[in-house]
Amino acid sequence: MFSDRQTAPGIDPPLADLMTNAHGTLRDALGALRNLAQLLQSRMVAPKSLASVLPDALEACGPMRISAWTLLDALGTSSTVVPARAALEAFFSPRLEELESALAEAVKRPLGAAARLKLEEVVLQSSFEFDAGRELLQMLEDAAFGRTIRVDPCDLVRAFARPPSVHAEGREVVCAMLSSHDFGEEIDINPRMAMTLITLGIELVGRRAGSGEPNLSITGYGLPVCTIRIKRKPLATGEPLLLTSRGVIKPTVPCLRAAAELSGGHLEWNEASSTFSVSYPNESGARCSETA
Repeated sequence: MFSDRQTAPGIDPPLADLMTNAHGTLRDALGALRNLAQLLQSRMVAPKSLASVLPDALEACGPMRISAWTLLDALGTSSTVVPARAALEAFFSPRLEELESALAEAVKRPLGAAARLKLEEVVLQSSFEFDAGRELLQMLEDAAFGRTIRVDPCDLVRAFARPPSVHAEGREVVCAMLSSHDFGEEIDINPRMAMTLITLGIELVGRRAGSGEPNLSITGYGLPVCTIRIKRKPLATGEPLLLTSRGVIKPTVPCLRAAAELSGGHLEWNEASSTFSVSYPNESGARCSETA
């Protein structure tokens, strides 16, 4: 239920097919980029072997660009989406050009030690950044088109809070503490989008200076709004959470704001105090108010 890609019934079928194909092309291109990064890091792989795979990597840059722009265009031009789209476009364009240029240069001449290290740096950074960008694209798509279910946010967090599976592709683990939870809240939300939102909130807080791990609390019992708040708290006690990192890049915050609004929520990020919160209508709280 939490991992299958589903689109909302109202989405135009030709657009859905176009997006599915774009996702597949982008996924394959990023997989090839990760494989190239691993080859470059392995000193057991000879320069001639590397030279044989570089043309394919270079050739994948074009489809990668087309796929990314197809997915961005599919999000539309609403006032909610535009800031996130602009941030992603401004982020992707120069990095795709840098990767394409580095690969084109490497194809032209023998790959010596210095050139290999330089290419390795570009490919590793590109692989991380494009993977993080793809997560943001998926989050926005899920917020705009994904199916929603009524769910207790604590149950949702627990469902995703487990050691990374073999599908995590070597990504890091994000640690947090679930310290408090008002039982009974239910929000209507797309689960995958919500967990990307929450995990990136934890990562944003965790990157800021401070003592203690990011602390997650869920409040709203009997209230019309359920709030998920994340803040560092020294010596916090509670339930440990292990989540697969999505990766924070420059467009992360505007994309999080757009995803929250698209899915009917409200997001606040205070960089100075390193406090992240997202609020959604509380289905259970609304029912309590009606019966009171």
